[in-house]
Amino acid sequence: MKVDKNELSKKIGQMKGIVPKQTTIAALQGILCKDGYLIASNNELTVKAKLEGMEDDSFIIPAKAFELISSLPGGEVAVTCEKDIVTIQMGKIKNKFKTFPVGQFIYQRDSIVDESTASIEAEKLKEAISHVLYAIPTAGGNPMMTGMFLDADGSNLNFVGLDGHRISWDCTKFESQFKLIVPRAAVEKVLQLDLQGNISISYDKNGAIFKTEDYEIYTRLIVGEYFAYQKMFTEGDIRTFVERRSLLEAINRARLCGAVEDKAPVMLTLDAGTMHVSYKNALADYAEDIQLQEEVGAELKIAFDPRLFLDCLKAFSCDNIALSFASKTMPLVIKAEDSDMTALVLPVNFKE
Repeated sequence: MKVDKNELSKKIGQMKGIVPKQTTIAALQGILCKDGYLIASNNELTVKAKLEGMEDDSFIIPAKAFELISSLPGGEVAVTCEKDIVTIQMGKIKNKFKTFPVGQFIYQRDSIVDESTASIEAEKLKEAISHVLYAIPTAGGNPMMTGMFLDADGSNLNFVGLDGHRISWDCTKFESQFKLIVPRAAVEKVLQLDLQGNISISYDKNGAIFKTEDYEIYTRLIVGEYFAYQKMFTEGDIRTFVERRSLLEAINRARLCGAVEDKAPVMLTLDAGTMHVSYKNALADYAEDIQLQEEVGAELKIAFDPRLFLDCLKAFSCDNIALSFASKTMPLVIKAEDSDMTALVLPVNFKE
């Protein structure tokens, strides 16, 4: 095949993270070229990317060829295969790599009927995922927590992530109905790929496919019943509004006063129209006042892990956020001013 080097390198760059470094199926340690698509798989996640200029030949580009392709100058590159030898050539540059037989590239995909059950604009899907992803741990003892819950109730598609210390929830208009727990790696890949237009979603009890004109993402699903997340969002009687960036920067400045291993909490003291931010450890005693946009009726002192709190504030993109407190031991509920994005952060214990 003869293809544009920049396009080939871009697609390989988006997909190489899926290619396993260790696997019982050696052929998966490469990217399959077949039927006009590049295909990468680790048997939990499979991505297909359309590539203009591909011919009918099928072969595997081995992982050791990825960096060479990336290093080539711009222009047209020829990639051919004969007797399990892949040749990459551009002008005077030529190299051959031993590869794997195409028949050994086995990936999960065919169990799902390729019919769209619903579709959503790519930008809406990616925006909601970006709002929620921070709250999903990369690993953990509870499999449910390592996935994003997509809860389509007939009028909205809810996106939920939680890790035991915080919860993030966003939603967008959507007319279909399903409940899917999608592994974190799959939703991360949705964000990384250059998805455009509408994304169709099809699924069965084991897996789901997210598909556009140029890409197809297959993922295994996490099986089980997700947490009753809606019941966890109970707003308190102490409510106010604050400029998000002012609060984020104050929490970050306080955090910078501690070492990486420092477990000291950041303290928030609400009194009338002011939020007093403080952070104290063996080496620092930081303090800063932030103006509230609405006075609170009762004084409250509450503490949070500054790193967890910062992750939450960074996920919002609006200028102002609504804060709802119940007590120093109950979760803080945060809402965006311009969308349905909502987050919950658990406080930590502190000594008076």
